[in-house]
Amino acid sequence: MLEADRYFLEFEHETAVLAGLARDAGGDRPIPTCPGWTMEQLVGHVGRGHRWAAEIIRRRLPAPIPMPEVVVPAGPDARGEWLVEGGRLLADAVRAVGPEQPVWTWQKDRSAGFWLRRMLHDEVIHRFDAELALGIEGELAADLAADGVSDVLDTAAALSGPDLGVPSAFTGLAGDGESLLFVATDDDLGPGREWSVTRGPAGVTWRYGRHEAQVTVRGPALQLLLLLNRRLPAGTADVEIAGDQELFAHWWSNSRF
Repeated sequence: MLEADRYFLEFEHETAVLAGLARDAGGDRPIPTCPGWTMEQLVGHVGRGHRWAAEIIRRRLPAPIPMPEVVVPAGPDARGEWLVEGGRLLADAVRAVGPEQPVWTWQKDRSAGFWLRRMLHDEVIHRFDAELALGIEGELAADLAADGVSDVLDTAAALSGPDLGVPSAFTGLAGDGESLLFVATDDDLGPGREWSVTRGPAGVTWRYGRHEAQVTVRGPALQLLLLLNRRLPAGTADVEIAGDQELFAHWWSNSRF
């Protein structure tokens, strides 16, 4: 986990960057990494999520509420301003109650700060969606990318168990003890650069550190983050996959937000 102030700073930055991309591109521009979506739909998804989480936090709710049905402004400038406004609502709500305030979430972390971190990493990935659609090669600090790897593994762990009662995008990741190891190769990362993952009957579990695994996936933290979020092909040249190739291919094909 990063420091709380860092999440606020990065969230504000990512919101501003995505808002700028939304201003530069037409609302009808297709987003290839989100099949069927346009730029307007991508901005709407992110902005509605901001407002939804902000309301949960502001009211300190112990249970979920329906996603708001709001109309995304049509003009590029208004679309960008609308996105920034939603981001401000979320950040202000977390500041007002404090990151440790208990609220409803869909993970074990039941705090207002969870939403800032989760929405930051959601926005990072959708910023890359927008940049890829515009032919831009985006960047991300290695420690933030590594935190994003932890976040997506948290999501897989929360949504891969059979006790959810409904199928999820990660249900297919439950297994019989299969093991994977993800290793970030960035020189400036500390001990949180290795993630050991087990696929059990109750779903995915993971922990930091190196443990024996059937398949090891190595690469820069950003490449691992994009790969785990299915924003890169499984055979990308920037990531080395050693061991049971079919095991990783099965993981990749059964994890989709």
